[in-house]
Amino acid sequence: MLERIREGSQSYTAKAILVLIILTFALAGVGGYITSDTEDAVAKVNGEEIPRSDYDRAYENERSRLQEQFGDMFSAITSDPDYMRNLRSGVLEQLIEQELLVQYAEDNGMRVGPEQVKSAIRDISQFRTAGQFDNDVYLMALRNAGYSPEAFAKVMQQDMTRNQLLRGLSATAFVLEPEAIAFMRLQSQSRSGGFLLASNESFEEQVEIAEQDIENFYQQNQDMFRTQEKLSVAYVELSLAAVESEVEISDEEVRQYYDERQQQYSTEEERRVSHILIEFDTDNAKKKAEEALAELEQGADFSEVAQTYSDDTFSAEQGGDLGWIEAGMMDEDFDASVFELENVGDLSDVVETSFGYHIIKLTDLREGSVTPFSEVKDEVRQQLLTEKAEDRYFEKQQKLAEISFEQPDTLEPAAEEIGVTVRRSDLFTRDRAPTPLSDDVVLNNLFSEQLIKEKLNSDIIETSDDRSLVVRVTEHQPVRVKELDEVREKIVSELRVEKAQQLALEQAKEWMQAWKAGEEVSDEIVWVDSIQRNNGEYPRTIVRELFSMSPSANDESVFNTVALPNGDAAVVALTEVSPGSPDDSQLDELKSQMRNRQAQVMLQAFINNLKADADIKRLSTP
Repeated sequence: MLERIREGSQSYTAKAILVLIILTFALAGVGGYITSDTEDAVAKVNGEEIPRSDYDRAYENERSRLQEQFGDMFSAITSDPDYMRNLRSGVLEQLIEQELLVQYAEDNGMRVGPEQVKSAIRDISQFRTAGQFDNDVYLMALRNAGYSPEAFAKVMQQDMTRNQLLRGLSATAFVLEPEAIAFMRLQSQSRSGGFLLASNESFEEQVEIAEQDIENFYQQNQDMFRTQEKLSVAYVELSLAAVESEVEISDEEVRQYYDERQQQYSTEEERRVSHILIEFDTDNAKKKAEEALAELEQGADFSEVAQTYSDDTFSAEQGGDLGWIEAGMMDEDFDASVFELENVGDLSDVVETSFGYHIIKLTDLREGSVTPFSEVKDEVRQQLLTEKAEDRYFEKQQKLAEISFEQPDTLEPAAEEIGVTVRRSDLFTRDRAPTPLSDDVVLNNLFSEQLIKEKLNSDIIETSDDRSLVVRVTEHQPVRVKELDEVREKIVSELRVEKAQQLALEQAKEWMQAWKAGEEVSDEIVWVDSIQRNNGEYPRTIVRELFSMSPSANDESVFNTVALPNGDAAVVALTEVSPGSPDDSQLDELKSQMRNRQAQVMLQAFINNLKADADIKRLSTP
């Protein structure tokens, strides 16, 4: 349920903590922590609102995570309304649990200092290059996400506080060495004994089946005789691959495409800059920026002035360096000032942007360049082919959608318009669909109540492999219970096995009594010697029974009867139990596994208790 908590319970190293923090961003989204506008809440937890924006971000981030995890299967999964309903509900519960953990941690005095936050940010792998913290990568990532360093640090502080609590709870789980040794001995225990099978076939001739038995079985096991729902359909299929094979491109078109889009095959001019930032909320911000500029104009070292004055602490530690930028990457006013600087070493005046007051220095320059046509000709041709195919595919898709909607009881006009044929299927069940229709997205539509009831053309159905279909149900066979006469032979066969097994069990019980009394039972007893739980030589049911039997206190044999899945029966005898020998080389690993399991259970119980004691109001259904 809480993947972050389970992972946290399995490691206590600093690296694992950082992984937990990163996972928190992926699951909950960082943006929700810095939204302060008044908005609808999806829940209240002990009076604290969870804004809908937090929920929306968490939900979208969870969708993105699933899309990355499942790839081509993502569309099929998300087309299931029950799955998506559970997903939305799960996201809300996760946000509620996260809020409860933060509240508990803060109420109990847990804090994370600014230096800890800064250190954690520096150690996040996404911000490192060649093993070192890369300020360029860090600032670029924050700019792309629209966050200031201060806002990001606040999010880190909250997540680290929560994980401080989780790690503290996980660390309290422990396993005593005698526990682990006892468990290991139990798992490696061996047992000896024997068993005697009473074959089902030996008793079938003694079985008598009355008509009333058949009728009773039929009435009591209706689910066994239900048919599967079946459909036959007509459908039109449009694929991007088929459209692409129709597209022809001349050399002249390729050259023209290159000439019109040379910027795609060129590198933009890049400038490396350093800056000093004085934020608006700093006392006398503009005056402070002018003082810093005056020092620079008098020959002061830019790096030292940045460390003294700049509110951008991370870049200040790098001498104010922001790395390489291209036109359009930064705030509009900042960008304009950067590209007005002519020579390396030039300083700007005080520049006002939405972030505050800046002083900018040009520290390096890279001229732009254009890749020759001859080097990218094939790439240009493929790009043009892809674009033309996609345009034509979209046009045909639009026509297919329009015509199949306008004439909903036939697919012929739509198929003719886009140059394909209408295909038809025989009756099929959901798990035996023809290959073109076997995608779960298509099947979820086909077996929907609306398409079955109306037998009209569907909307456009897009699959994950660049295909579009319009389908129409032509015949429907609903689920039904087969008539008794249709299943009579099957019932008779089932009853014969069932009744024969009852007779076999009676025989096994007679053998058991004789065996207990020390009488000669049979020469077909199968003796087993020192077998372990994972033994695959003998029937699994018998091995499981042998290891579930309690040995006697006086070392006498213990007996029991058991029914086998195939209809046979057996009497099983346990004659000896040999304790396992603990393997010292595996003891530490086993203790770790047992401790992790205990931590998982304990953490989930802790969260359940928090929820039980909390005042939680779910204000809307996600």
